[in-house]
Amino acid sequence: MKALSLIVFLLFFSSFVFAENGSIEGKVLTDKKTPVFGADVEIVELKIQTTTNDSGIFRFKEIPQGTYKLVVSKKGYATVKLPEVKVLSGEITRLKIRLKKKKEKIYYEFFSVKKHHPEGAKKHSVKAREMLESEEESPVLLDKVAAGTSGTASRSHGQSGLKAGYADDNKQFNYFLNFLKKYQKQAPHYPLPVEERIWLRVLDVNQRPVNNAAVLVFEGDRLLEKGRTYPDGSFFIYPLVIGVKGDKIRVEVEYNGQRIQTDLERYGKRKARLTLNDSRQAYQQIPLDLLFILDTTGSMGEEIDRLKNTIEIINANLVNLKPKPDIRFGMVLYRDKDDEYDTKYIPFTSNLQGFREVLQSVTADGGGDTPEDLQAALKAAVKQMEWRNDAVRLAFVITDASTHLDYGQKYSYADAAKDAKKMGIKIFTVGTGGLDISGEYILRQISQFTYGKYIFLTYGEKGESEGGHPGSVSHHTGANFRTDKLEAVIIRFAKQELSYQSEKPIAEAESYFKADKISEEQKEETLRKLFNQTLNELIDYSTIAIPKGTRLSILPVAAKDSGLSATAEYFTEQLILSAVKNSTFETVERKDLQQIAEELKLQLSGLVNPDTAAQVGKILGADMVVIGNLFSKNSHLELFLKLERVSTAEILSVTKALIDPELGL
Repeated sequence: MKALSLIVFLLFFSSFVFAENGSIEGKVLTDKKTPVFGADVEIVELKIQTTTNDSGIFRFKEIPQGTYKLVVSKKGYATVKLPEVKVLSGEITRLKIRLKKKKEKIYYEFFSVKKHHPEGAKKHSVKAREMLESEEESPVLLDKVAAGTSGTASRSHGQSGLKAGYADDNKQFNYFLNFLKKYQKQAPHYPLPVEERIWLRVLDVNQRPVNNAAVLVFEGDRLLEKGRTYPDGSFFIYPLVIGVKGDKIRVEVEYNGQRIQTDLERYGKRKARLTLNDSRQAYQQIPLDLLFILDTTGSMGEEIDRLKNTIEIINANLVNLKPKPDIRFGMVLYRDKDDEYDTKYIPFTSNLQGFREVLQSVTADGGGDTPEDLQAALKAAVKQMEWRNDAVRLAFVITDASTHLDYGQKYSYADAAKDAKKMGIKIFTVGTGGLDISGEYILRQISQFTYGKYIFLTYGEKGESEGGHPGSVSHHTGANFRTDKLEAVIIRFAKQELSYQSEKPIAEAESYFKADKISEEQKEETLRKLFNQTLNELIDYSTIAIPKGTRLSILPVAAKDSGLSATAEYFTEQLILSAVKNSTFETVERKDLQQIAEELKLQLSGLVNPDTAAQVGKILGADMVVIGNLFSKNSHLELFLKLERVSTAEILSVTKALIDPELGL
């Protein structure tokens, strides 16, 4: 078995040869043989474009066998057209292209080499020279899309600039599952059945998260999945996605020569930890690959301009972190099949000035119909971009349009999400302007499956905490992301991911509810609002799906000191009233609860632990229980509520409320 596992690991980290496709690799030089950065290279028939990197090199991977026309251009140089570039299955066609100033002769040569056999060069042509006519370039006019106007799409933006909020669908997992179910008939999509989920975390001997550990999932001897951990050590297993047939799976983890394994119950606890016997890798500089996947159709002018104006701000905020990251920026631009290009990708580069120059040349144009070809862009992001194996890998999709699913593409966005997960690429998706439910549905599928977040851009609208008459119950996220600008959100999330590899990870902002006594409202009404909202958050943030009719028991709220006993009992009764009216749960009769507690020799007036609560829940016949602990702190009461799964004694979600003492007894 160990020998088999070793073979699988070796296969996992080796190169794969796609026999049905070939590749094109080339180098673009000046007539003085210096590399040309930022030259555009296009395969005309496929409408795929890329640009050369710092070394003047470009690559096209997984190109179907055939003969293609390549066009190479760079401002200030004459355009080179290569009319017959042959691509053979399993081979690399290599090109060397010389750019000269306009109206001069262009010299180039190219040949192909079979993969892994550089000595077996097979020339398709010998040194070829041709006179290329100089092409006069028309001046480019950069039309900025003003607020309230658009290129080819219509939307109203307001006047105060782009702002961003976000949804973390891996935290509010049950809410996300309900969202998928609610809109599945309205939004065309490909299935990614995530309702069964096991959350694995890999930690080192010091309990620090391990990035880029190799994870293999087996059922018996059958390999189901392979992938890499994310920066916080997480790896998600979706039994329905990978085809688990039985009740047990085996997980093997390999990192820096260490190998550990564990067996997991398919229907057991939803979270598991694996701890290595040694320390994780220490970084002098943490590699960060940051990719922007940009919809560049006509209505995206404001978003593109925003990124142009803030890319240096993003870089400056990240390079000053400790340990200092080694940042490479890259881009995949996309439009649609009938536009100037379908996809265009800019290789990763650490040359900020060069990347900024390429970014400044990006314009918004085209896109006559609403859907765009995001699937082709995701394929380029996963297949064409050269991600570093030891890096923190982040991508941001920014679009205001839904996705074409009617092109008959063999490689779908679902395939891209699976491959990104396998490679440890975290994709944050950004929906802007008037994105419809079809677009949002797919973007949220992608971000959730790759452990990213769905970010929504607004155009000056007020957030939930900005103004208005103060109410009795409010929800606070700590950072109030609704007022952050797009670049601030990108910086924050990138910092968060990098911090997991530092000695002091950034703590995520703590959310809580706040209930105040106001003269316009009876305290029972205020508590009803509070407990309705806290119960809904417990439901939304559950790590498993909660079907309607789930049997729930509210256990007595436990008070830290006797002075809070009456208030704790009062809050318990108010919680029960809210639970009874909640459509998700069927509340379990609890009139004999004290007798049950006495039989089990439990003291329910003290702080309740998960094992105690699970015992009570089983006797009551409940599927889940709510545990409450009440504290007095400074000028307010603190109530912590936990939703627990009875069968595994596992905490599914937690919420917190700060309560005005006048709302108690």
